Amino acid sequence: MCALFVGVLAGCAGSSSSLPQAAGPSQLSPQSATAQVDPYFTWRRSLTAAGLPAAGCYRASYPSNAWTPVACVKPPHVLFPLPPSASAREATSASQIVGNGADFTADVKPHVMSESIGSFPVVTGVTSVHSTPQPPFPPGGGIGGTNSYSLQLNSYFFASAACGTIKNCLAWEQFVYSNPPSGFGVLFIQDWLVPTTNNGLSGCPPNKGWQFVGGGCVQNSPLGEEISNIPIKNLASVEETGIAASTGDSTFIAVGKNVFGIKNIQSDGITDLHGHWFGSEFNVIGNGGGYIADFNHGATIEVRLEADTGLITAPTCPGGTGTTGETNNLNFVKAPTGPAKQQFPSILFKMTNLTMGGGSCDAVPAI
Repeated sequence: MCALFVGVLAGCAGSSSSLPQAAGPSQLSPQSATAQVDPYFTWRRSLTAAGLPAAGCYRASYPSNAWTPVACVKPPHVLFPLPPSASAREATSASQIVGNGADFTADVKPHVMSESIGSFPVVTGVTSVHSTPQPPFPPGGGIGGTNSYSLQLNSYFFASAACGTIKNCLAWEQFVYSNPPSGFGVLFIQDWLVPTTNNGLSGCPPNKGWQFVGGGCVQNSPLGEEISNIPIKNLASVEETGIAASTGDSTFIAVGKNVFGIKNIQSDGITDLHGHWFGSEFNVIGNGGGYIADFNHGATIEVRLEADTGLITAPTCPGGTGTTGETNNLNFVKAPTGPAKQQFPSILFKMTNLTMGGGSCDAVPAI
C-alpha cells in the first residue's frame, strides 16, 4: 500500500498572500443560496468560528450561542486505513466506485487552509445504506450493518515533526464521524504516520501513543463525543468541520439545529496539521476497515467542500487524489453547473448509482 505515497513531498511547502480574506459569518449576505435553504447557517458558522473554550467535548442547540460541556468517551477501536496499492485497486475494482483513492479533493497549494467544511447540499433518492467489507481489505475491520457509514474529512499527506527521526515518513489526519447501525455514533480524530516507500516505516516514535499497523503508525484522539445515531435519510442536514490550530485541532458535526464539537488535549493535535494542510477530502463512505457504503439504487448525492485559506481564490479539485481506503457504491457524474459561492472557496461534485461516467468537479471562489 505504501507505493501510493511516493512523491507527495512535493506538496509540502506553503506560502501566504495579501488577497482579501473570505467573508466571516457576520458578513454573509442573507441573499446567499446557503442562507436561504439553511436557517441555521449563520448561527452554526459563528459558533464554530468562535472555537471551543478548552480541550474537551461540547454541544450547542439553536438559538444558544454558548457551548455546553459534556462527558467525552473513548473513540472506537476502528481503523480508517489508507488505500491499498494501485495494483490491488485495479485487481479488485470491477466497477466505478467512490473512495479508495478515487475522489475529488480541494487542493489549495501553495497556500494552506486552517479549516475545512464538508456538506451535502442536495441529496435525492437516499433511503438506506449498508456497510460491508470490500476486498482486498479483510472482513471484521470495520463496523458493518444497515445505516452504518462514516463521514471523513481528511488531509493530504504532509511532512511532520511527529515523524521524529523516522525516515521516509509523512503524516495524515482524519476528522471522523463513525455512525453505527444503532445507538450512538462517535466524533473523533484519527492520526497516522505513513511510509513513502514500499518498505514501510522502521517503527513508531517511542512513548507517543502510536500503534504500529501495516507498516505505518496510528492513534486516535484521546477524546470522542457520542452523538445519537444519524439516519442516512437525514444526510442533507449534516455538516462536518475540521479546524487545525496551534492551540489544538477541533472537529464539529452539525445536525440541523444542533452542533457537537471536540478539541484535542495536545497543543497542536498529534501531527501538527496546522501550517501543513494543503488539501482536503470529504465524503460519506464505509464505516472503517476499508468497508464500502452500499447505498440503495437511485441514490444521488452532491458533495460540497469548503477550504478556509484566508483568501477568496478558488481551489483546484484534482480527481483521483483521495486518501482513505473506504468507499461507496456511487459513481462520479457531471458536476452541477453554476454553483453558488460560499463563505469560503469550495469545490462541488455529484455522485449517483443511477448512471456511470462523465465525472467532473466545479471549483468556486468565495463570496
